[in-house]
Amino acid sequence: MEENKGKEILVIGHCLANVSSRLKGIKAPPLVDTKGKNIVQLPCPELIYLGASRREITRDQLENPNYRRFCRSLFEPFADMIEQFYQEGYAIKVLGVPKSPSCGAQTTTVGGPAGRVEAFTHDNVVGTGIFYEEIAEELTRRGVLFEMVDA
Repeated sequence: MEENKGKEILVIGHCLANVSSRLKGIKAPPLVDTKGKNIVQLPCPELIYLGASRREITRDQLENPNYRRFCRSLFEPFADMIEQFYQEGYAIKVLGVPKSPSCGAQTTTVGGPAGRVEAFTHDNVVGTGIFYEEIAEELTRRGVLFEMVDA
């Protein structure tokens, strides 16, 4: 454990290393330089849950018990791994995807009218996405100290 003191595990949102998982037609997130770093790349919950041909969505539309349960089950094996790294002395830093309804650490998107609409409008606000809220809750429950910021 002493040999890991001062070392960091970087836990990153999927699209920070794989822009192909992003919603088609939106600006790519900032790419994270992973060279020489200890990385845990999380899965993309929106891609898995809604598919590659999904439409634009906001946090409000994902705010339901089924999606939260899905996010918790998706993160559970990663939480086990992260907890073990933490117990071995690694610092844990979780990087979010700015403005993401699921993976935003500090900013997310809200609004977006329900039903059939001519134009999709939304607002970017200070807050955490659904998946990252579930991540923070689980790591806290396990006693894992971590830093969570947007990339």
